[in-house]
Amino acid sequence: MNKKLAAKIKSLPKKPGAYLFKDKTGRILYIGKAVNLRNRVRSHFNPSSQSKFNPPAPPFAKGGLGGISDIDFILSANEKEALILENELIKKYKPKYNIQWRDDKSYFWVNFTADDWPRVRTTHQPSLRGVTRSGTTKQSRGIAAANNNAPSSRRDVGTPPPLKLRPELSSALGGWGELFQPIGPFTNGTELKQVLRNLRKILPYRTCKNAYDKPCLQWHLGLCPAHDSSCHSRESGNPGFCRSELVSGPGSRVKPGMTKIQYSQSLNTLRQLLRLYANEPIRIEAYDISNIQGSSATGSMIVFKGFKPDKSQYRKFRIKTVRATNDIAMLKEVLHRRLDHTEWPLPDLILIDGGRAQLNSSALEIRNWKLEIPLFALAKRADELYTIYSNRTLHLKSLPIDLCLLFQAIRNEAHRFAISYYRKLHRRKIVTD
Repeated sequence: MNKKLAAKIKSLPKKPGAYLFKDKTGRILYIGKAVNLRNRVRSHFNPSSQSKFNPPAPPFAKGGLGGISDIDFILSANEKEALILENELIKKYKPKYNIQWRDDKSYFWVNFTADDWPRVRTTHQPSLRGVTRSGTTKQSRGIAAANNNAPSSRRDVGTPPPLKLRPELSSALGGWGELFQPIGPFTNGTELKQVLRNLRKILPYRTCKNAYDKPCLQWHLGLCPAHDSSCHSRESGNPGFCRSELVSGPGSRVKPGMTKIQYSQSLNTLRQLLRLYANEPIRIEAYDISNIQGSSATGSMIVFKGFKPDKSQYRKFRIKTVRATNDIAMLKEVLHRRLDHTEWPLPDLILIDGGRAQLNSSALEIRNWKLEIPLFALAKRADELYTIYSNRTLHLKSLPIDLCLLFQAIRNEAHRFAISYYRKLHRRKIVTD
């Protein structure tokens, strides 16, 4: 490696992005992505730092890496956008030594269609029918910049602007616009489809194109809430209008009474889980109660931003209104006091320790505040997730290992924080008495 390349590598930022190896004519030989650009590019030239987790790029010429004369880069906001950027750059320039992503395939995304009862589908393209992007994305501007001679340090790629619905479509959807943002990318399509199949057991959703009065197989299995003749009366002139507000068929395990609004809330719950699975830093709040026969009862609220705890946001509550042993009432008090703090940011997802009783009580408290926050209950012994949208439960082992360990870590951290505060109050009481 010559001095020019060594200096170039040393000047690379320790940030996520895509890097481009070029020959002396400026032709792009290889494109890669990295969480840390400097370390990743350096690993190509340092065999001792290469491993199965950080493999070297293929040889660029008969002389190995000697064919590289220049290194360029484009910054991204995070690793996910670096993946997208790498994919787009490879498709555009088709470098000689890139094998993957030279065809028309791409990473998987999850889309929600703009139907009366939206369908959930996987796709290779993060776009939707009836949905357009406003303006040019920063990724596309970064790709355009890859050919010019602007200083590399100025090529910063941020988050692309959100998808916007056409005005007539937005009004027709009745405020469901947030659901229509595609989620991804997901690099493992097989695992993604398995995750969707498992989540459907507790968050039923529609995938078929059948008419509403023609139930699909999934409806008969209790996995689709969109087909019931009493819910789609033609008298109203709106095939999505539900007169009886019942969408569960005989033998269905979908909870009776799921209206169109409740279906949108179920989809939003699914959406937040998929965002977490896609490594988006959503705000998760978890709650637990600690007491012995009602004595020195305490409640805890912990906060995770994606897969990392945010301890500056932790809160502890001393139970004030409940004297007897009643964990359900105590949890309801904690949620009421937490939601009364309007200055605190609302969570994207709430996880409570307990089963069906704690779930129903917490859901009622959230509805009393006229909020629509996705909610799960996690039972300790069986490690099962509960939702209000299905009578079924989902074992954590059915989820990918990283999500399974995350839910267990959140549950355990909430319990640790609650019991530490309880012990503090209990010791103080003993000393006082």
